[in-house]
Amino acid sequence: MKTSSKTIGLGIRLGALAAALLVGQQAMAEGTRAGTVVENTASVDYFVGGVDQTDITSNTVSFVVDRRVNLTMVPTSTPDLDPVSPGQNNVFADFLLTNTSNSDLDIDLVLANAASTTTIDGTADDDSDLGDPRIAVWTDFESGTPAAPAAPGTGTTTATVDNIPADDAIRIRVWGNVGLALANGAIAGLEVTATALADDGSALAYGVANTDGLENVDVNGNDGIVVSNDGFEVNAASLNAAKLYTVEDDPLGSGLAIPGARLRYEIEVTNAAGAATAQNIVITDTIDTDLQFLNNAGGSTYTDIEVFDGTTTTECTATDADSDGCEVVGGVLTVGDPTDRVIDIAAGGSYRVRFEVLIPNPATTP
Repeated sequence: MKTSSKTIGLGIRLGALAAALLVGQQAMAEGTRAGTVVENTASVDYFVGGVDQTDITSNTVSFVVDRRVNLTMVPTSTPDLDPVSPGQNNVFADFLLTNTSNSDLDIDLVLANAASTTTIDGTADDDSDLGDPRIAVWTDFESGTPAAPAAPGTGTTTATVDNIPADDAIRIRVWGNVGLALANGAIAGLEVTATALADDGSALAYGVANTDGLENVDVNGNDGIVVSNDGFEVNAASLNAAKLYTVEDDPLGSGLAIPGARLRYEIEVTNAAGAATAQNIVITDTIDTDLQFLNNAGGSTYTDIEVFDGTTTTECTATDADSDGCEVVGGVLTVGDPTDRVIDIAAGGSYRVRFEVLIPNPATTP
């Protein structure tokens, strides 16, 4: 019975020792740097006839701690599309890339306009690309200042970052230019692809050990590649200009545009609902040389020009010296001035200009 209980006790002790060794190896390997060689040897203490015998030892087993590749990359902005204006240059987005692997890594970065099928902040990119995309990286993102954007046409869409330590992070800043032709509501996204490399810049192979017995395992199953995007929504005015004429009167009462007829021109500029406010608008109209601009003294219904801003109707003169923001010089009518007559049209708003012209009678031939 003693022999039997000794055998059972020895089995329990060996089982507990093996379990302890296994748990110890797992706990150590999780935070241990890749490439570390771990060696273990078991020993057995036992008695015979109540006499302690010389311990026996197992063979030594060893393994190489494999590389856990774990990258995350997320935009640092709020989960909303950033509003931008047509023609705005150097709009930017920031991304935070964190290396939670058990190894220092180099990183290859590639910047591109997001594909039209990409969903950005819950909205589909409509393939409205940004011009001249550029990328820069800096490591001291807590207190550092990002690199200034490269001059237009001289930037790069790729970058390589050397030796990001385990459990450290870098910040990536990308820039682009908003085209003047992009319409209100257009969605334009920038996409960054990061690929993990070994700390010597070499590519990482997956599913096969290197000559040192080290394998690479991507915890996300993406072979060391992470992709992130951020985007912009164009906030533009959506203006429409329409011009029409009406025959006010004519010598024959025909309502036709015949010599001697007085015509009213009307120009209306509207801004679509939901659009951005159009600011500092200037309306110009080159009056045909076959027409004569009319002021009140010449028979016009208006002093010179009538304007309606959607709320109030006012009149202004065609003289350019009175600083009222209206003038007719050299046959060109101009309404609007950044100082004398500021014209802004909000979403859903309009601005109207009216003036009158005369179709002159033919010159009399002697």
